[in-house]
Amino acid sequence: MGQRVSSIVHELSNPLTTILGYAQRLLPRVAASSAGMVGEVRGILSEAERATSVLRQLLRVSSETHGVRSALSLNDLLDRTVGVVRATLAGSPIRLVVEKEPGLPQIEGDFGQLQQALLNLLQNAQQAIEQSGKGGLIGARTASAGQGRVRLEVWDDGPGIPGAIQARIFDPFFTTKPPGIGTGLGLAIVLGFVRQHGGTVNLVSPPKGGTRFLLEFPVLAATAAPVVPEPEFLRFAPRRRLRGNDEPAGQRAAKVLVVEDEPTVGGLIADVLRDEGMRVDVLRDGQAALARTEFETYDLVICDLKMPGMDGRKFFHSLGQRHNPLQEHMLFVTGDVVAPSTQEFLERHQLPYVAKPFRVEELSRAVRELL
Repeated sequence: MGQRVSSIVHELSNPLTTILGYAQRLLPRVAASSAGMVGEVRGILSEAERATSVLRQLLRVSSETHGVRSALSLNDLLDRTVGVVRATLAGSPIRLVVEKEPGLPQIEGDFGQLQQALLNLLQNAQQAIEQSGKGGLIGARTASAGQGRVRLEVWDDGPGIPGAIQARIFDPFFTTKPPGIGTGLGLAIVLGFVRQHGGTVNLVSPPKGGTRFLLEFPVLAATAAPVVPEPEFLRFAPRRRLRGNDEPAGQRAAKVLVVEDEPTVGGLIADVLRDEGMRVDVLRDGQAALARTEFETYDLVICDLKMPGMDGRKFFHSLGQRHNPLQEHMLFVTGDVVAPSTQEFLERHQLPYVAKPFRVEELSRAVRELL
C-alpha cells in the first residue's frame, strides 16, 4: 500500500502545488480589486489546503520509514503539544486537564511523529465533544507502566465510541464524522506511528460514555540529549551551512536556476522568486540544466527529484563529478519524501528539501535561509 500511495501522491502533488500556490498569490490581488470574488478565491485556497493535508496524512500512514530518532521525554512532548491545543480551546467550554508523572524515563522516538499522534488524539476528543454537546473535559497524562515501559494517556468525558465500531476506528478512511470534517486517517496515523516506535495502543470506551486511549512505549536504556525537531517544511540531515558567493547577497539580486519538469510548478516557483526580486531561469530537465551551469553562475538551484531523463539525483552527482561548486547550493522539491531511497539520498548528502505540495511561504523561507 505504501508504494501505491506514494506513487499516487506524487502524481497529485504537482497540480496541487500549482493550485495552492496560485490561489495564495491571487487572494491579495482579488482583495484589492474585486471584493466580490474574495470569498470564491478563499474557497479555492481552503480546499487546496484541505487536499494538501489529506495527501500528507496519506504519506504518513503509508510510510515505512522511522524518521529521525532521538531520546525524548513524554512529559516534554506533552508540554509542547498541549500548548498548541490550548490555543484552539480559547473561549471554549471544554477544559484541558494535564497530569505528568515526574522523573519519567525517556524513550527513543521521532518527536514530530509522536507529536502528530498526540495532536490527532486531542483533536479527536475535542471534535467528539463539540459535535455531541456532551461532556467538557479532555485529559492527557503520563505515567510509568512497569516492565520497562511508559504510558501516555488521552481521555475525554464525551459520548464515547460505540462498541459496534471500536474494531474499525483504526482502519484508514473509516470515519463517523460529517463530510468535510475528517479524512478517516487520524487514528490510522496514531496506530502506525506508535507501532513504529515499538509501542501499543489500547482503547477503553464503556457504554456509558467517555473514551481513553492508552499508548505505551519501551523506555530508552541509555539516555541521550533530546533533539528539538526542525520545521516540517525544511529538513536537513544534519543541518549544514551552504557556502555563499563572495559578493554579499544583500548587495545584488540573487540568481536562481529552477529545474522542474512540470511547467506549472516551475512557473509558480519562478513567479514567487521574481516577486522577491530574484533573477530566475527555468529548465525542464537535468541534462539541459547541467549544460547551462557550464557557462552560467547561480546562487542556488531548486531541483525536482523525480524527472524523466536526468533526474535530481543524477544532476546532483554530475555536478560533483564536474567539481561544480553549485552542488553545495541546492534545494530539492519533491513529492516522494517518504520513499526510503529518497530519504537515504537526502540524508546521506545532508540536502535540504521542501515537500510538495508546499505553501508559498514555505518555499520563500527555505530559499531565504539557504541564500
